[in-house]
Amino acid sequence: MKTILLVDDDSFIRQLLAKLFQKNGFSVAEADGVWSAKQFLETDQAELVCSDLNMPDGNGFELYNYVHQNYPDIGFMLLTNDLRLSVCNKANEYGIPIEAKNSSVLIEKIAKQLNTGSPYEKQGRNP
Repeated sequence: MKTILLVDDDSFIRQLLAKLFQKNGFSVAEADGVWSAKQFLETDQAELVCSDLNMPDGNGFELYNYVHQNYPDIGFMLLTNDLRLSVCNKANEYGIPIEAKNSSVLIEKIAKQLNTGSPYEKQGRNP
């Protein structure tokens, strides 16, 4: 089972997304910020980091740089509701997929990022 490291300082959002990911067959590890995400990655493995953009101890772009430099085989996706053009353009410059936290296609995009195929296709149904 592929592991997603979910990084968000909002515990309610983090728990909600974790349940959604687990329901769709992913293993989920949680971190409440950039520092705790780095601590996790030093000792554990993940195939994908899904990070909030703005957190008290840093931001998703800083975490992306850390992951990209130290763990180049780990995928990365920004999850945010801050979809201003400047944020989207910066994510595009970095080559980081960006998705709204409330997106109905979030699971599909995560499955593609992990190259596992759609969990809905595996179950023979559409989202």
